[in-house]
Amino acid sequence: MPSAVEQEIRGLIRQYGRITFARFMQICLYSPTGGFYFRRKDWIDSHFGTSPTTHPVFGALIARQLEQMWTLMGEPPVFHVIEVGSGDSVLAQSIVNTTRRNAPGLAEALRYVALDYQPGWAQAPDNIFDWPRPSGAWQPKGWAAATSGVRLVKGEGLRPVRNVQGCILSNELIDNFPVHRFAFQGGRIREVFVTLEGEELAEVLDEPSTPRIEERLAGLGLSLPEGYRGEVNLAMEDWVAQIATVLERGFIITIDYGDLAEGLYTLQNSGETLYSIGKHIVDAVPYESPGQRDITCQVDFISLMRLGERHGLDTVGYVQQRQFLDNLGISSYLAELESQEVSAARKELNRIAITSLVDPEDYGSIKVLAQSKGMAPNVGLMGFSGQKE
Repeated sequence: MPSAVEQEIRGLIRQYGRITFARFMQICLYSPTGGFYFRRKDWIDSHFGTSPTTHPVFGALIARQLEQMWTLMGEPPVFHVIEVGSGDSVLAQSIVNTTRRNAPGLAEALRYVALDYQPGWAQAPDNIFDWPRPSGAWQPKGWAAATSGVRLVKGEGLRPVRNVQGCILSNELIDNFPVHRFAFQGGRIREVFVTLEGEELAEVLDEPSTPRIEERLAGLGLSLPEGYRGEVNLAMEDWVAQIATVLERGFIITIDYGDLAEGLYTLQNSGETLYSIGKHIVDAVPYESPGQRDITCQVDFISLMRLGERHGLDTVGYVQQRQFLDNLGISSYLAELESQEVSAARKELNRIAITSLVDPEDYGSIKVLAQSKGMAPNVGLMGFSGQKE
């Protein structure tokens, strides 16, 4: 029997005709009837891993970057960190715990908000560095986790917050924004729509549902080959507008899969920049088991930078995650690992987890973008020193 999400999609198509892929993706991921990110009881890490769930060193290093941001802002008495798409708050735990250990001034000023469609509180990943770990499992939606220093907020995007002075942080968020799919056919852009052929979900090409698709692609100055298939993320426009509205002064850190436009929209990437993920299996077939699998699309970072500049945000830096974490001192944790009095097996497991954060075949090739508002021109952040991207 089709899932509630699939029935919702089929019902829409039967009632109104074909739908855009962006609408299909929105329902699959976020529908209250059972979208992937609304089914929090089905733990996300049973489907895929992320840098924060791999090892708390990831959050510890981001905390170092946040401390420098706080210093550059003049050490204000209140420093907001708004993490959007916080999931089970594992990254929040690592960051807050690190500031309490290593940056007491920032810890005193820190106001950490973990924002998500379904915010939760899961046990942080294991480590051997004798770091304190918060107790307790699930916390009620919208409540602050007791003694954690993290405020859990249920909401969409940045709408629940305002007057932010500090940093807006996201890790693997924008790759889950619904995208419009297109094909370059007969020398022009055709949009991919989702329809029904009998009882099967299928694709059909037609004129774009909005001129913004062609406008975005034309603005990138691309020369697309015949038959090329790709995506355009129009939802980024509203996202950047929200940031510009709620951020009074400070920084934006965006960590995600993607590339600059010239590296993203290439012949070898045709039809290869959108994935469906379930139970750690990755493929390019998004129409199987709607709502039961994640759908993710590589981010066009050039468009994200340009949208930011249009809204008064300055681009500070753009690097791969391996360079970002190297700059912030991941080697110091690997060195510390050697001095830990634990079994060789535990030491090796931690070493593998930490090095995967900078391994280009694992998480190391993820991109990190820093933007700012109301800061001095050419402000330098340690995570982006010697940037090559």
